[in-house]
Amino acid sequence: MLALKILAALIIVTGFVTVITAKKIVKRFGLDKRVKLENEHEMEAEAAEDYKTLIATVNVKRYGMLIALPGLVLTLIAFR
Repeated sequence: MLALKILAALIIVTGFVTVITAKKIVKRFGLDKRVKLENEHEMEAEAAEDYKTLIATVNVKRYGMLIALPGLVLTLIAFR
C-alpha cells in the first residue's frame, strides 16, 4: 500500500504543478500561436493575442487536472 500512496502523490503533484505553471508552459512552447480563432478578424490584434493566450492556458490547465485525476482516484483507493 505504501507504493500506491507514493505513486498517487507523484501523479497528483505532477498534475498540480502542470496547472500552476500553465502560463509559463504556454509561453515556453508557443502554444498560444497554435490556437485558431473563428472570428479573429473582428478583434483587435492585441485582444486576439490575449485571447489566444487565455485559451491555450485553459487547455494546459485542463490537461493538468486530467493528469491529477487518476492520482486522486488512486488516493481514494490507497487510503481506504
